[in-house]
Amino acid sequence: MKHKKQTGFTIVELLIVIVVIAILAAITVVAYNGIQNRAKNNARYSEIKAWAKHFELYKAQEGTYPAMANEGFCLGSNFPVGGGGVARCRDYNGTYETSYIESDNAALMTELRKVNSSLPTGSRIGVNGTVGPYVNYSSSQIVFTEVINGTPADCPADAPSTWTDNNGRTLCSVRLNR
Repeated sequence: MKHKKQTGFTIVELLIVIVVIAILAAITVVAYNGIQNRAKNNARYSEIKAWAKHFELYKAQEGTYPAMANEGFCLGSNFPVGGGGVARCRDYNGTYETSYIESDNAALMTELRKVNSSLPTGSRIGVNGTVGPYVNYSSSQIVFTEVINGTPADCPADAPSTWTDNNGRTLCSVRLNR
């Protein structure tokens, strides 16, 4: 009586193939998440650069930057509802001292629409409780800031980091001298 040789895979061979496929899938997911994060950060950089260009356009047309008090303002609209039940930017769920109310930017947005009615827009998706963009006026500078998910090394050379924390938040900023 002849024995037929059985063909097929052993359990060990099948387990090895499954493990290899799982490792490749994990590598792909990690790489995809990194690409997604970089794309979101690049969109945020582009937005603060667009705001800075809009301010430069205003200055070219009006002779000076928009006159505002030396404080911070949200840039744009459609910010998330945060503390006090109002739309806020910066640390919108934090203390009132570290967030800005969207409606306080009405005069600034009106001024900026004088040179172009189409203002830059963004996603308004927060990074660990912080959302931007926002602008801080001081006597010598106008600083446009956006929060990214990353480290100071993730900010481009023309928008260097001004702050970072241990929660993956880094602020990239563009500065204009007044």
